[in-house]
Order: sequence, then C-alpha cells, then structure tokens
Amino acid sequence: NGLRVELDSVKGKRTVAVREFKRGDTILSIRPLYEFPARGNKESTESRCAHCFARLPKRRPRCSQCRQTQYCSINCQTTHWTSRHYFECMKMDERAVDAACMELKPEFRPSLRMCVGVMRTMSFQTVPAWLRVQREAWHMLVTHRDKHPQFVLTQYEEIARVINTHHSDIGLDSTSDAIDVLCRSGCNNFAAYEPNGPRMSGYLCSPLVSLLLNHSCLPNAAFVYMGGMQIVRALDDIQIGDEITLAYMDGLQPRDVRQKQLSAVYFFDCTCDKCCGESARAQVDVLMSRALGVDGQMPEYLPTDYVQPPAIEPWVLRVIDILLAHCQDGGTRYGFDQGLLDCVGSLPPRNFSFAAYTHWLECQDDCLERISSECVSSNVRAWACVSAMYVLAFYACVYPPYLSLVGFQCLETSKLVWNTLVASEMSNEMPNEWVELGLSLDRVKRLARCAQNILRVSAEPSVSAEGDLSVESQVALLAGQSFVN
Repeated sequence: NGLRVELDSVKGKRTVAVREFKRGDTILSIRPLYEFPARGNKESTESRCAHCFARLPKRRPRCSQCRQTQYCSINCQTTHWTSRHYFECMKMDERAVDAACMELKPEFRPSLRMCVGVMRTMSFQTVPAWLRVQREAWHMLVTHRDKHPQFVLTQYEEIARVINTHHSDIGLDSTSDAIDVLCRSGCNNFAAYEPNGPRMSGYLCSPLVSLLLNHSCLPNAAFVYMGGMQIVRALDDIQIGDEITLAYMDGLQPRDVRQKQLSAVYFFDCTCDKCCGESARAQVDVLMSRALGVDGQMPEYLPTDYVQPPAIEPWVLRVIDILLAHCQDGGTRYGFDQGLLDCVGSLPPRNFSFAAYTHWLECQDDCLERISSECVSSNVRAWACVSAMYVLAFYACVYPPYLSLVGFQCLETSKLVWNTLVASEMSNEMPNEWVELGLSLDRVKRLARCAQNILRVSAEPSVSAEGDLSVESQVALLAGQSFVN
C-alpha cells in the first residue's frame, strides 16, 4: 500500500511513505474491527444508519433476520449484510446492550457498547481477511492500565460490573479483564464525523490504524468514515520517507493544554513540529497559545452590542485571502505557513490568541441564534459575517488548510455573506463600507469554491444528508448567484 513501518527512538515506531501520495489520495482504507452510530436524545432508539451512520429517514429498512439493525436505504442494508452483518446478525443483541446501558450515565454508555461489541467480534469463528487483520492488531494494542488516572479506572470498574452482570458470555472472566478491554479501547478509539458536515456520527475501533499512524498536532492525513470504511487520505502532498500522521485530538487548543491532554489520555509527550519545531506554523502556534494577561482584555474589534457598525481587522481578510489563494492555486505549505506568520506575527494577545478565538466564536454563535429566532437588523447580519470570518481566519492559522473543518467554515461563511447581501438588497440597506468588510458577491463565490476544493480532499462533498443539499449542490448555487440591477 505504499507504507513501511520503521523503528523510532522517540516514538517507538512510525509509518513512512515508500511512494508519493498526492493531496486527496487514499493512503489506507479498511473496515473497523467494530463500529456503531452515535445515538440521539433517546438512548434506546437508533437514530443513524448502522452502515454509513447517516441520519435515518422516517421510513427506514430493518434487518429481516434480527429485526434490530436499521438503515437509511436498501442499498446500505444490502452492503452491510454482504460486508459484515452476515456474521454479526443474531449474535449482537442490541436490546440487551440497551438495557445494560440504562444502568449507566449517558457519557459511559459508548464505552460499554464498544467493549461488548469488540469482544463479541473477537469471538466469531469464520470471518473475512480484513477482520482477521484487525483482530491481530487488537492484540498488539497496549492497555496502559498502570498509567490511567484513578478516577478513570473507577469509571471503568463501574462499567465493567454492568458488563459482567448483563454480558457474562462475551469471554471476560472477571471485572479486571473488562477493565483491560476498556483501557485498551479507550485510548485507541476514533470518533467518526458526517462526510458532508462537522457533526459527530459514530464511534470506531480500528486497531490497525491506531497501530500504524502516530499523532501530530498538524497532521498530513485525516480519515473520513464512508460506507462502512475508514478511509485515510492525504491532506497534503506526501513525499517518499515522510511520516504519515493523524490528529488524535482537536488542535484548536493552546499548546500546554494539548500536551497535557495527550499525556493524560494517550500517554505520550508530543514532539511534533508544531509543538517542538521552529517552523513558521510552530511560531504561529506560540502566538496563539499566549495568555491574555492579568487585565484580560477583550479583542479590540469585538462588539459590545450590535448597534455599532461592524468592523474587521485587516489581518483577518489577509489570512482568508492567503487561504483562498492556496486552495485555488495549490501552492506549497511553506509559502502558506510563512504567509500566515507574516500576517499575525506582530498582533497582541488580545487580538490573536486562543482566548480571542473563543470570544469571536461566541459572537458568531450569538449572531446565528439571533438570526434564526427573530427579525434582525442588517448590522446583526453583518456582524454574523464578520465573526464567521474571524473564526475562519483562526481555523486557517491552527488547522491544516485542507482539513474538513476549514472547508465547512468556508461554506458556512459563504452562505452567511450571501444571505446578508440578499437581505440588504431587498431592504435597500447595503452600505458601501460593507465591501471593505469582505461582504461582496465575489467573496461569496471564492469562499464557496475554496470549500469545494478543501472538501474534495478531506470529506465527501457529493453526499447529501436526509433533507439537505450536498456540498457540491450548495457550491453550485452559491457560485452561480448574481444580482439583477
């Protein structure tokens, strides 16, 4: 598959490329050892397709054998049966798992589902080759039980007691055995997200991917869960000899917080370039990780109310323009990262830090809530666009440029700007100053095309969720808009 595992004096091992991968190329694709969809508000009711994790329609096919597993379509039902459900059906009693889950707090229930599901999968006799590979990889994972904090072990003990009471037939001889499984899965599981949106859709246990790919706070690969497959894709051009890395956690946190969480959950000290290097992106991370100081000043342009006219700092528009140009022309990462540093290198912490980002995110969410719940002034709509552009600029400075979250924020910002322009055109309230804020039809189209380019790499823009347009369709609509004089 173009990969080689090497020994590493710091990490123990690492996986490097033995051939070139272009941005968007599939590096690795495999079905998880076990996976299950995220549940809705009612824990006992399946809310997502068992195969693709899409939200279920009102009319949903159900497995004719076990009568428990539900799907979004006949196609998903058929594919799931031929790929794995044929050996799982009638052996995975979801109702019994539901009953056991009701004895636990909601936050503990996914751990129980994963433990029971993994152990049942490990017990199957006749299985396909991909599952044999995943089972062998499972045995190679380390529990790190001696490193888990006591409060986590106490939680696992509570879950283990429920498992042993309700599922004594899954091959765990004692509470201690169940705790070992929970420790092993707890620091090796993955969260899956919708391929056409930033919402979490399910949980994966994929030991092979856990074993092969180390963490980086600025990874060169990411995965999408699509059609029952965990598909690892290149976020950038990868050369022969480059290590392939994933992000084990969200990078939108200060450096010291990331390092503490990685040490506490995954039991290693991060030595990635973003944390320990001297590159332009590492320098941007140092700037983002600054504290606001004792005065705790708010960002300079943050609104105290929405009566005042909207304003935006020049660095925000420059960062967005760098992102748009990079994703249109496919420039080098070095040039992109250096451009970011040139834009933000002289900014004070009150305007450029994770604390400043948090303020602008709250402003964006507040504006969006106001827009959805009441008739609002053009100022509120404009502030929604401005705050969304701030969030996008921070995303560009923190994440790899082709990460799906960056693409989805591009798309949401494009839609916000377009809706604001339309509302203002209809009410004849379009100040000339708005062009200086980046509120223009040209900006709408460029953001939409940028979102499309990003999401073609790290998501599935052609997929549409129940009742929603696909990303491709949304981009086509936004890119084709115009005003009639």
